[in-house]
Amino acid sequence: MAGVGASRAPAGPAPRRRADPRDGKADTESMIRFSQVSKSYGGGRDALSHVTFHLEPGEMAFLTGHSGAGKSTLLKLILLMERATRGQLVIGGINLGKLSRRRIASYRRGVGVVFQDNRLLADRTVADNVALPLVVSGVTHRDIGRRVRAALDKVGLLWAERRLPAALSGGEQQRIGIARAVVNKPNVLLADEPTGNLDDAMAAQIMDLFHDFHRHGVTVLVATHDLRQVARYAPCRHLALDSGRLVANRLTPA
Repeated sequence: MAGVGASRAPAGPAPRRRADPRDGKADTESMIRFSQVSKSYGGGRDALSHVTFHLEPGEMAFLTGHSGAGKSTLLKLILLMERATRGQLVIGGINLGKLSRRRIASYRRGVGVVFQDNRLLADRTVADNVALPLVVSGVTHRDIGRRVRAALDKVGLLWAERRLPAALSGGEQQRIGIARAVVNKPNVLLADEPTGNLDDAMAAQIMDLFHDFHRHGVTVLVATHDLRQVARYAPCRHLALDSGRLVANRLTPA
């Protein structure tokens, strides 16, 4: 896990940092802070309604709720795939409502994301898939190779770096997605139903990886419908959504 969350040139969320408010910065000690955040799509329906919570740096949390409860919408707001309609959202001291469009790419480099369908490029090798965020960020070829191998080693897939994704199992493909999400050394790691297509044994292995990143100081937020995961990784924070409203925000006891 060496290097994850370690000191480096600043990009994306960084806790306890003061900067020019014109850059969207805000003073906070939380890594993720929602303050009365709502998201509307029109037609009188709020996908999220007055959501308020915060996660500390290095905290691990699970976001649960039925299909359509607003879990994916909440993650999209953190990723700046969409903007909140009302309220304030601050990630690592960055007020996303004030962040200019030209700074979005830099911000996103500090946020890793893992999707249920992993979204791998079938015609690229495992190493090429993991390297994509680094290539986009302009990292040197030498550093790309080193960091890709380190990320693959962390998820136990260094042996597969030259293979195509189709040659690997579903669980192995999801681990590629995790390696790609952390190769940029993010301070925040998001996962949207990352084990939804996996059997119980493989799901447990994937969740163990997320827990390991949490233990090394990464703030982890996992959206899931599986309440067994919340119990298995206690103590952790449990956030529950119901029809866009936050109906539970509690620390699950060990």
